[in-house]
Amino acid sequence: MEPKPKRDIAPKLGRIYAKAALEIAQEMSAVTVWEEKLELLAEIVKMPDFEKILRDPRLKPEDMKDVMKPVYDKMEVDEIFRDFVNALIEGKKLSYAPWVFESYVRQRKELEGNVDITLTSAFPMDVATADHLIGRIKDKFNIVAGETKVAVDPSLIGGMVIKIGDYEIDQSTRGYIERKKRLGL
Repeated sequence: MEPKPKRDIAPKLGRIYAKAALEIAQEMSAVTVWEEKLELLAEIVKMPDFEKILRDPRLKPEDMKDVMKPVYDKMEVDEIFRDFVNALIEGKKLSYAPWVFESYVRQRKELEGNVDITLTSAFPMDVATADHLIGRIKDKFNIVAGETKVAVDPSLIGGMVIKIGDYEIDQSTRGYIERKKRLGL
């Protein structure tokens, strides 16, 4: 049996597995093929009938690998992709496949220099300041394309949160207070 994904850690674990998948796919010169297979796997894992199988308490990882054999055949996957999915099964992380796929796509875009940037500040920011910050971020992270957004979130209290692809830099007052609380200070 595989536990239901924890929403707070699913994106982080997805990012870790996606990084490994992307490295393997690059070594094989199969980045697009792996992206297609991961997308299909994510769709299969989200199917209600498949979710029931994943949650079956009688099912052990070896049994799940057997369940996946016809799926592998239909997906026409190679042995290396099968081994990757089997590693997810052994780690009881197959249900994280949708997050793995999402992060894989983001990381592939990042490699191509196509990264989305979001600046969220506690107070409205003038266009010149936003453009300057976005320009600096693009230069520092070698970003050549991607969507840029500027937003206001008064709950930040002060400062800003910068999201660059999968990465977040929280320089807000709210984030500072939350970090201090977590540390018990």
